[in-house]
Amino acid sequence: MKSTVRLGFNSFFSVIFLCILNFSFSQEEEKLVKSYTDYHKTAREIVYLHLNKSTYIKGEDIGFTAYVLDKRNKKPSIYTSNLYVIIEDSNNTIVKQKLVRVNEGVASNIFEVDSSFSSGTYSIKAYTNWMLNFNEKNYYTETIQIIDLEDNVKKSTALDEEDIDAQFLPESGHLLNNVTNVVGVTIKDQNGYGIPNAKGEVIDSNKDLITTFETNQFGIGNFQLMPKIGNTYSVKIKTESKDYEVSLNQKIEQKGIILSLNKLKDKIYISLETNNETFNTIKNQRYTLMIHNGVSYNLIDVYFTDNTVITSVLDKNTTSPGINIVTLLNAEDKPIAERLFFNHHGINVLKSSTINTSKTKDSVTFNINFKYLDPSLKNSFSVSVLPQETKAYNRENNIISSTYLEPYVKGVIEQPKYYFTDTNQKKEYELDNLLITQGWSSYNWDDIFKGAPKLSYEFEQGITVKANAAPNSNGTNDQLMYSLNNEGFMISEVNPKDSYYWIYGLYPEDNTTIKMSKITEADGLKPASMYVQFFPSTIPQLNSDDSDLNFIEEKTLKLKRNNYTKNNFLKSSKNLQELDTVTVVSSPILEKRLKQHELSTDRFGRVTVVDEQDENNLIMLTDYIDQRIKSERIRTQNSNDSSFAIGRFQINYFLDDVLLTDPTILEGIFLADIESIEFNRFGIGDGYRSPNGFVKIYTKKLPSTRYDKKTTKAYEFPLTFSADKKFYIPKYKLYQNDFFKNYGVIDWKTNLTTNKNGTVTFKIAKPKVPVSIYIEGIANDGSLVAEDKKISLD
Repeated sequence: MKSTVRLGFNSFFSVIFLCILNFSFSQEEEKLVKSYTDYHKTAREIVYLHLNKSTYIKGEDIGFTAYVLDKRNKKPSIYTSNLYVIIEDSNNTIVKQKLVRVNEGVASNIFEVDSSFSSGTYSIKAYTNWMLNFNEKNYYTETIQIIDLEDNVKKSTALDEEDIDAQFLPESGHLLNNVTNVVGVTIKDQNGYGIPNAKGEVIDSNKDLITTFETNQFGIGNFQLMPKIGNTYSVKIKTESKDYEVSLNQKIEQKGIILSLNKLKDKIYISLETNNETFNTIKNQRYTLMIHNGVSYNLIDVYFTDNTVITSVLDKNTTSPGINIVTLLNAEDKPIAERLFFNHHGINVLKSSTINTSKTKDSVTFNINFKYLDPSLKNSFSVSVLPQETKAYNRENNIISSTYLEPYVKGVIEQPKYYFTDTNQKKEYELDNLLITQGWSSYNWDDIFKGAPKLSYEFEQGITVKANAAPNSNGTNDQLMYSLNNEGFMISEVNPKDSYYWIYGLYPEDNTTIKMSKITEADGLKPASMYVQFFPSTIPQLNSDDSDLNFIEEKTLKLKRNNYTKNNFLKSSKNLQELDTVTVVSSPILEKRLKQHELSTDRFGRVTVVDEQDENNLIMLTDYIDQRIKSERIRTQNSNDSSFAIGRFQINYFLDDVLLTDPTILEGIFLADIESIEFNRFGIGDGYRSPNGFVKIYTKKLPSTRYDKKTTKAYEFPLTFSADKKFYIPKYKLYQNDFFKNYGVIDWKTNLTTNKNGTVTFKIAKPKVPVSIYIEGIANDGSLVAEDKKISLD
C-alpha cells in the first residue's frame, strides 16, 4: 500500500493522518518494491533453544529443547528436519557439536558436561543449513557457565576501572545542525555488560551544562541535544567506582534529515525534521517512508513544502506485531535513515490460568492449564524444575525475545528476556530506548537491492545418499537394495537423468551403517561396491560475527570453587564389580543344544540352529524355510497351500532383525550362510505387526568356506543424528545445603503436550526444597509460552 503526504503552508508543526491512498509508483519505487519483495519472498527460519539451566557443574547434562519456527508466521517450521547445535569456548573453538532431528518444529537432546570442559564461559549455538543463505541473525546463540568443582582457581570479576565503553548514538544515525536530536547512550564495562545507574552530564566547549541523563540497569539512557557546528561536546560520567570524561565523538552534519519516533497510548508519531539550510534544497522533493518487517510493507510518500517538520501518525493496531522498521528513502529511493519500534499488540503469548499439584509419598504431579490454548492443535512444551533459590537459571533469552526481537536487530542486546517477562509500561519504554541505540536493522539494504538472495544451501530433511551406477554389459542397471536402523530393506533404482542411485530422507543415529546389495539376474544378491557420497557429510560452519556475545565472566557468579569438591557434593552412581572368568568346553552336539537354548531365551517361537547336516541336505535357505514352515504349521491365509512362494506374502520375514519389505531377496541366500532361524506361529512378541506369524533369520558372523556368503556391503555415515538420550538427574549427598539450593537440578521435562482440556501434566520425584518451574513452548497457531513460576509444595 502507498500513501502520499504533503505539508500545507499554515502550520509549523502539522500532524497528518494517513488516509490518502495513491497506488501509482515511480520507476524508482517499482524497482524498490520489486527488489524488496524478491528479497523477502524466500522463506526464513528462526531457532530457539530452551536450556534447562545457564550454569552447569561438570558431570551434569545440558538439557535443551529446540524450537524451529517459520520467521513469517512464528509457527513450527515444516521445511527442515536437520538442526546443528554446537558449543564453543571463549576462543570460538568448537568443544561439542551434534546433528539433531527436528520433528514438526521441535527437537530435544542433551550435551554431557564431560572432560572436554573446564571452568569458564561457553557459547551454545543452533542453526539450520537453510539459515546460512542469509545475513540476518536467524540462528540462536547464548552464553552458559561451566564450573569444574576440581578447579580451585577463582577468577576475578572486578571491573577494570580504566576501561569502559561509552557510545552515543543519534536516533537517525547522525547529528543535524541546529535541530533537536535524540541521542541514545550505552555505557558498558570491559566484559560487555551495561553499567547501571551511571549519571551523565553533557558539556559544551564553554564548559556550560547542556543536559543530563542516567542509565538504567543495562547501562542504557538517552538525552536531547541541539548541536551547533563550531561547538564541541563532552560527557562527564559518574559511576559507583569512578568518574570519567569522554568526547561525544559524533560529527555534526550541516545538512540532512532526522527521523524520530514517539509512542503515546495507541498512536505512533513518526517525525521527519530538517533545518533551514537543507529545506531550501529539498523543497517539494519526494521522500518515502517505508514501514516494513520482512513480511509486509507500506510506502508513504512525503514532501517538504512549506515546513521543516513532517509528522505522521500510525495506529498500533494497524502495524505488524513485533518489530517494525521505519526506513526513510530519498528521491532516488536510497535509504538515508532508519528507526525500529516494537508493537506488543497482536503477539499471542499464552499464560497459564492455573497450576495445581498433587503429592504422594515419593512424587509430585503438576497440572498446568492454559485456558486459551487450542488443544486440537499440535503443541509442545519443555519444563525445567530447579530449587527456588537457584542462581543457575540466569538465562539471557526466552522464546519470545528470540522469536520477535533478536532476529531483527544488528547489535548485541543484554538480557533481551527482561523486556518480555511481566511486560509493563516501564519495560515497553525501556525497550524503545534500547531500539534507539540499535540503529539499522539486521536487514542489509545492499542485499535487499540485489533482489532474491542466492540460495547456496538447501533445506535439509535427513541424510541423502548418492551412489554411482556402473551399467551392465547390456547397458542396463541393477536395482540397489539398502537397509539401515533395522527398518527393512528398500529398493532404489537408477535415476536415468544422471545415472546415480539416490536415497533420500535417511535418519541414521550414532554408529549406524547403511548396507547395500545389488540385485543381479545372474548371481542374485551381490555386495554393492561403489563410490558413495553423503549429504550432509559434515556439520556446516556458522559464519557469525557475534564475538561480543561471549562475555568473559558471568557477573552474578559468586561461587567460591575451593569451598566445594565433587566428592562432597555429587554422589557417584557408578558402582562397578569385577566378575570371575568362566570357561565352558563342550561337544558339537552339546554346543548346538546350548546355543539353541541360549537363543531361545526371551523368545516365544521355536529357534533352530543350522548345522552341517542341514547344510548338506538342503542347499538353499528358501528350501529349508519352506520345509520348516510346514513342520511348524505356520499357515498362510490359503490353508491349503503353505509353500514359501505364497507364504512369504502373508508372513513377516526378518534378516538379522531387519524387516524385509520384499522377501524374495531370500531366494539367493545359501543355507550355509545361516546361523539360526526363529519360527513363531502366532507372531507373539512382535505386536500387531505379525498377526500371521514371523520368521527371523540370523546369518553367520564368519564367511562360509564353501560359498561366498557376503551379499551386502556396509558403508559408514560420516555424519549421523544424535540419538535421543535420557536426561541424567544428578544424585546429591545433601539436599539442604546452599550449593544444592543455588546450583542443583531437580528435573527436566521435554516433549510435553496438553490434553483435551489444555492441561500439561508431568510428574517429578518429591523434592526436598521449594521449587521454581521454567516452562516454554509453542502451539501450531503461532502461540508462544514463556513463564517462570515459584511453586510452594507445603
